[in-house]
Amino acid sequence: MTQMVLCEFVMAYGEEVLMPAGLQCWDERGRLIVDLRDYNTRYVGSVSGTIDATAPQLFIPYSAATLSGCFGVIVSTKSNSQGYAAFPYEFSARAINGGIQIIRVGGAKNVTLTVDVYAFI
Repeated sequence: MTQMVLCEFVMAYGEEVLMPAGLQCWDERGRLIVDLRDYNTRYVGSVSGTIDATAPQLFIPYSAATLSGCFGVIVSTKSNSQGYAAFPYEFSARAINGGIQIIRVGGAKNVTLTVDVYAFI
């Protein structure tokens, strides 16, 4: 079953904006599952890597990434396996010291992923 998630991203300042900056996501029951509105973040860069169809995970080197101060967001996926589509929700991205760890949670296929890296400031 596909889980529906509602996300709101606000980068604005003014009297009528209730949440001045950040990211919030809710699941299909209305529960808040991601809340980054209390954190200021900055875009650090973008990395790409290809995970083999038989690999459960992939490490993409990126020297600016740290375990305690960064996070990665999968922004695109491209299937390299003929006849199969690839979707971002089939993977999880985790920043670790020196790079981004990609963990497969979906089916086996060869996929090229692009991950944007952000740092907390």
